[in-house]
Amino acid sequence: MSFHTGRATFCRFAVSGDAPAAADETAISILSEFAFKEQSIGVPQEIEVGFVTGEHVFDTQFTYAKNGFGPALLFALRIDTHKVPSDIKQAYKRMHEQAVASTKDDSLGFLSKAEKREANELTNRQLQEELAAGKYRKSKMVPILWDLQRKELFCGAVGNAIVDELHKIMRDSFNIELDQLTSGGIARQILSAKGETRDFEDIRPSAFTAPPAGATENHEDAGPGQDISIPLVPWATASIDMKDFLGNEFLLWMWWILEEHEGSVEIDVAGASRKDSIGILFDRSLAMDCAWEVGGKQTLTGDGPTRLMEAADALVTGKWPRKAGMIIADEASSEQWELTFQADMMILSSVKLPDPDEAQSPREVIEARILSCRRIAEIFTGMYAKFLSVRMDPNAWATRKEAISKWIQSRKRK
Repeated sequence: MSFHTGRATFCRFAVSGDAPAAADETAISILSEFAFKEQSIGVPQEIEVGFVTGEHVFDTQFTYAKNGFGPALLFALRIDTHKVPSDIKQAYKRMHEQAVASTKDDSLGFLSKAEKREANELTNRQLQEELAAGKYRKSKMVPILWDLQRKELFCGAVGNAIVDELHKIMRDSFNIELDQLTSGGIARQILSAKGETRDFEDIRPSAFTAPPAGATENHEDAGPGQDISIPLVPWATASIDMKDFLGNEFLLWMWWILEEHEGSVEIDVAGASRKDSIGILFDRSLAMDCAWEVGGKQTLTGDGPTRLMEAADALVTGKWPRKAGMIIADEASSEQWELTFQADMMILSSVKLPDPDEAQSPREVIEARILSCRRIAEIFTGMYAKFLSVRMDPNAWATRKEAISKWIQSRKRK
């Protein structure tokens, strides 16, 4: 999946530091300077990292035509790993031990310490030669879209190892820092822009239902003084940002909007007085997890998973939505996106972008896809801002939380 073709997947990062202002020759030259280069002599490092153009893993000929798209840079990170599977290591070791034993007169074939050392040396030598020859090389290309105007970077893959390598090379090459925009981080960003962060650090998870049976024991394990009425939300406490539970409350709020308000949200348009109307539909899949860490997980698949009785039962017993298949429609432009949304991490995956019907060239197709990626990210940020405007108002949220709680109870199996 990439920003060039097919479905797109991305998490986002806020960019700070000495970032280029435009996709100019300076930016292109930095990509070229830190282009991927295979180590040609000796055993390579276990992990090799560098930039490629994004067209394929071997292309390091950076140009504006390939990588510059107005206020955006489009390229990729190539990550190669060199790691011998443990089964192969053991097999080679055993083969060399057998070879050494075959030269002995001792029919029992026992090896002395010196003979075992010899077998190990032969094994290591063979492995070093095969590593140097690239036998165990595995290459991965991670698409990168850098929105220079908004100071955001879209990474086309998720996972701690990939993110760590991305942090390192962007710091070394462009002298910038990246902060992953999970739901907690985006909330800080939105509220900071409005000067409304005063009460943010004190905000705690909402209890939309009574705690399920067994919640007492887990709260006692979490430490003294834990209020059993407040969910633990274990995935958020183990996350990058402990406020990431807000993403799950946001997803639950969208579910409520779908069923109680016809799935329509009005969002503010940056720099304009108008509002855009956004349509929401849950589709294909719904993954839920117990916010009190006692009821386990469940995943529902098929058409309209939120309408299933199993989804209603899960809500009543304290499970929160964590990931959902969705269709998002921009009613003004009549464009729609099919995707999977992981709420706490704010990850959009398997995004089917609108067809660029008016594109007349391959470059225009890519430009349209970049705009579509930026637009769907903008839509989710806008909907999240709408949610936060209610969530951060104690009186408004008390009313809304009660309405959501009543809706959950109304779906209870009779």
